[in-house]
Amino acid sequence: MTLPPDARSLPFERWWNVRDLGGLPIRDGGTTRPGVLLRAASPEFASAADIDRARRLGLNTFVDLRIPGHTPDWRAAAPGAVTVGVNLVGSIDRPREAPAGQLLRLLLDAGRAQVARAVGTITAFALQSPPVVFHCHTGKDRTGLIAIVMLSLAGVPEENIVDDYLASNPGFEAMRAALTADPRLEFMAGAPAAFRGPVSRPGVEEALHFLQEAGGVEAYLQSSGLTSAEVVRAAALLRPVE
Repeated sequence: MTLPPDARSLPFERWWNVRDLGGLPIRDGGTTRPGVLLRAASPEFASAADIDRARRLGLNTFVDLRIPGHTPDWRAAAPGAVTVGVNLVGSIDRPREAPAGQLLRLLLDAGRAQVARAVGTITAFALQSPPVVFHCHTGKDRTGLIAIVMLSLAGVPEENIVDDYLASNPGFEAMRAALTADPRLEFMAGAPAAFRGPVSRPGVEEALHFLQEAGGVEAYLQSSGLTSAEVVRAAALLRPVE
């Protein structure tokens, strides 16, 4: 049974866009496995109740896709918590006023090595100690891009990938409302203009089109630095166990 986004979402007080990539249909039958990969916004603003809930749910392994330099949060002192940084942007110069689709295409193209490293890192940790939570700041752009790649690898139809991508907008709006209400916090000041608002269908469709142009997601990842064996392992993560 395919689960809608709200059924795959994990509610928290001040941790937004936490969503399991399980429960989505696969082209050749079945649905993606739950409890393996979760996408999310940064957990840095989590309340004490959120932290307790995250620990009870076993959310201890994180891949942080943000630019390095953020102040350590509660995870630094949490027993058993592991956070690995993979800077998805790297040294890419992102045009400040470019549309979202152009920015996602730029990350996929100029940031091939970073995307491959993110996929490889997520896969390695998911095989050892699932679930793995991968996140950026708001959990919609960089996180959404890696979700596109992982869901494409698993064989999820494009229309469902688009739906999952767009499902981040309510969480983004809730996060923006909560953080802009605090004058001490500066919300997404350094992000390109297109990333400071909700995600859009043209953006995700542009990313999917780029992967098609590259010969498919498997060919894209192999040309970006992963071995064929690593791609096979990544593709199997979300597929149902036979």
